[in-house]
Amino acid sequence: MKTGLRIFITFLIVLLVDGLTKIWAEQAISSPTPILGQFFRLTLGYNTGVSFGLLTNGGLYPLIITGTIITGLIVWLVMMIRKGEIPAVIHVPIGFILGGAIANFVDRMLDGRVTDFLDFGWGPTRWPTFNLADSFIVVGVLLLLFILSRIKSPEKEQAL
Repeated sequence: MKTGLRIFITFLIVLLVDGLTKIWAEQAISSPTPILGQFFRLTLGYNTGVSFGLLTNGGLYPLIITGTIITGLIVWLVMMIRKGEIPAVIHVPIGFILGGAIANFVDRMLDGRVTDFLDFGWGPTRWPTFNLADSFIVVGVLLLLFILSRIKSPEKEQAL
Protein backbone atom coordinates (compact mmCIF):
# COMPACT_ATOMS: atom_id res chain seq x y z
CA MET A 1 0.00 0.00 0.00
CA LYS A 2 1.32 3.44 -0.85
CA THR A 3 2.49 5.77 1.90
CA GLY A 4 -0.10 8.46 1.06
CA LEU A 5 -2.93 5.95 1.38
CA ARG A 6 -1.60 4.63 4.69
CA ILE A 7 -1.37 8.18 6.05
CA PHE A 8 -4.93 8.88 4.85
CA ILE A 9 -6.33 5.70 6.47
CA THR A 10 -4.59 6.50 9.78
CA PHE A 11 -5.87 10.09 9.55
CA LEU A 12 -9.47 8.87 8.99
CA ILE A 13 -9.29 6.50 11.97
CA VAL A 14 -8.04 9.30 14.25
CA LEU A 15 -10.73 11.67 12.96
CA LEU A 16 -13.47 9.08 13.55
CA VAL A 17 -12.29 7.98 17.01
CA ASP A 18 -11.87 11.56 18.20
CA GLY A 19 -15.21 12.70 16.81
CA LEU A 20 -17.09 9.78 18.36
CA THR A 21 -15.46 10.26 21.78
CA LYS A 22 -16.30 13.98 21.77
CA ILE A 23 -19.94 13.22 20.92
CA TRP A 24 -20.01 10.59 23.67
CA ALA A 25 -18.40 12.96 26.21
CA GLU A 26 -20.94 15.71 25.54
CA GLN A 27 -23.82 13.27 26.03
CA ALA A 28 -22.47 11.18 28.92
CA ILE A 29 -20.44 13.46 31.20
CA SER A 30 -22.39 15.86 33.39
CA SER A 31 -19.97 16.13 36.32
CA PRO A 32 -16.38 15.01 36.98
CA THR A 33 -16.30 11.22 36.94
CA PRO A 34 -13.36 9.55 38.72
CA ILE A 35 -11.71 6.73 36.75
CA LEU A 36 -8.50 6.29 38.78
CA GLY A 37 -9.53 8.11 41.92
CA GLN A 38 -8.91 11.83 41.59
CA PHE A 39 -5.73 11.26 39.55
CA PHE A 40 -7.64 10.55 36.31
CA ARG A 41 -11.22 11.58 35.79
CA LEU A 42 -13.54 12.51 32.97
CA THR A 43 -14.49 16.18 33.14
CA LEU A 44 -16.37 17.86 30.32
CA GLY A 45 -14.86 21.19 29.34
CA TYR A 46 -14.47 23.45 26.34
CA ASN A 47 -11.46 25.33 25.06
CA THR A 48 -12.02 28.41 22.92
CA GLY A 49 -8.26 28.91 22.54
CA VAL A 50 -5.47 26.73 21.27
CA SER A 51 -3.13 24.43 23.25
CA PHE A 52 -3.37 24.83 27.02
CA GLY A 53 -5.94 27.60 26.67
CA LEU A 54 -3.66 30.06 24.87
CA LEU A 55 -5.65 32.71 22.99
CA THR A 56 -8.78 31.88 25.00
CA ASN A 57 -11.73 33.85 23.66
CA GLY A 58 -9.52 34.88 20.75
CA GLY A 59 -12.43 34.89 18.31
CA LEU A 60 -11.33 33.78 14.86
CA TYR A 61 -7.60 33.85 15.63
CA PRO A 62 -7.33 30.24 16.90
CA LEU A 63 -9.21 29.06 13.80
CA ILE A 64 -6.98 31.09 11.48
CA ILE A 65 -3.77 30.00 13.21
CA THR A 66 -4.62 26.30 13.26
CA GLY A 67 -6.02 26.43 9.72
CA THR A 68 -2.78 27.99 8.46
CA ILE A 69 -0.65 25.39 10.23
CA ILE A 70 -2.78 22.51 8.91
CA THR A 71 -2.67 23.90 5.36
CA GLY A 72 1.12 24.24 5.55
CA LEU A 73 1.45 20.69 6.87
CA ILE A 74 -0.73 19.28 4.09
CA VAL A 75 1.16 21.20 1.37
CA TRP A 76 4.50 20.00 2.77
CA LEU A 77 3.22 16.42 3.06
CA VAL A 78 1.91 16.30 -0.51
CA MET A 79 5.20 17.70 -1.85
CA MET A 80 7.25 15.16 0.11
CA ILE A 81 5.04 12.24 -0.94
CA ARG A 82 5.32 13.28 -4.61
CA LYS A 83 9.11 13.47 -4.28
CA GLY A 84 9.14 10.04 -2.62
CA GLU A 85 10.86 11.50 0.43
CA ILE A 86 8.44 10.22 3.07
CA PRO A 87 9.58 6.88 4.50
CA ALA A 88 6.69 4.43 4.73
CA VAL A 89 7.49 3.82 8.40
CA ILE A 90 6.28 7.29 9.41
CA HIS A 91 2.72 6.94 8.08
CA VAL A 92 1.30 6.32 11.56
CA PRO A 93 2.82 9.35 13.32
CA ILE A 94 2.01 11.65 10.38
CA GLY A 95 -1.57 10.32 10.30
CA PHE A 96 -1.85 10.83 14.07
CA ILE A 97 -0.63 14.43 13.90
CA LEU A 98 -2.73 15.39 10.88
CA GLY A 99 -5.82 13.55 12.16
CA GLY A 100 -5.60 15.14 15.60
CA ALA A 101 -5.03 18.62 14.22
CA ILE A 102 -7.91 18.41 11.75
CA ALA A 103 -10.22 16.79 14.33
CA ASN A 104 -9.75 19.74 16.68
CA PHE A 105 -10.03 22.19 13.77
CA VAL A 106 -13.37 20.70 12.70
CA ASP A 107 -14.62 20.73 16.30
CA ARG A 108 -13.62 24.40 16.61
CA MET A 109 -15.32 25.26 13.31
CA LEU A 110 -18.64 23.83 14.47
CA ASP A 111 -19.12 26.04 17.54
CA GLY A 112 -15.96 28.07 18.13
CA ARG A 113 -14.53 25.74 20.76
CA VAL A 114 -12.94 22.34 21.23
CA THR A 115 -14.51 19.67 23.44
CA ASP A 116 -12.15 18.36 26.14
CA PHE A 117 -12.81 15.64 28.70
CA LEU A 118 -9.59 13.91 29.84
CA ASP A 119 -8.57 15.31 33.22
CA PHE A 120 -5.34 14.34 35.03
CA GLY A 121 -3.89 15.72 38.22
CA TRP A 122 -3.57 15.50 41.94
CA GLY A 123 -5.95 17.48 44.09
CA PRO A 124 -6.11 21.09 42.95
CA THR A 125 -2.99 20.64 40.76
CA ARG A 126 -4.41 19.54 37.41
CA TRP A 127 -3.12 19.34 33.87
CA PRO A 128 -5.30 21.31 31.44
CA THR A 129 -8.20 19.11 30.34
CA PHE A 130 -7.63 17.66 26.86
CA ASN A 131 -9.10 15.22 24.33
CA LEU A 132 -8.01 12.28 22.20
CA ALA A 133 -7.04 14.52 19.27
CA ASP A 134 -4.53 16.25 21.55
CA SER A 135 -3.24 12.84 22.64
CA PHE A 136 -2.86 11.66 19.04
CA ILE A 137 -0.88 14.81 18.20
CA VAL A 138 1.51 14.36 21.14
CA VAL A 139 1.97 10.62 20.55
CA GLY A 140 2.44 11.28 16.82
CA VAL A 141 5.16 13.87 17.44
CA LEU A 142 6.95 11.59 19.93
CA LEU A 143 6.77 8.61 17.54
CA LEU A 144 7.97 10.75 14.64
CA LEU A 145 10.94 12.02 16.64
CA PHE A 146 11.82 8.48 17.76
CA ILE A 147 11.57 7.03 14.24
CA LEU A 148 13.49 9.89 12.64
CA SER A 149 16.24 9.52 15.24
CA ARG A 150 16.61 5.86 14.19
CA ILE A 151 16.71 6.44 10.42
CA LYS A 152 20.27 6.72 9.16
CA SER A 153 20.76 9.33 6.49
CA PRO A 154 23.50 8.91 3.86
CA GLU A 155 25.35 11.89 5.40
CA LYS A 156 25.46 10.19 8.83
CA GLU A 157 26.70 6.92 7.34
CA GLN A 158 29.53 8.68 5.45
CA ALA A 159 30.64 10.43 8.63
CA LEU A 160 31.03 7.07 10.37
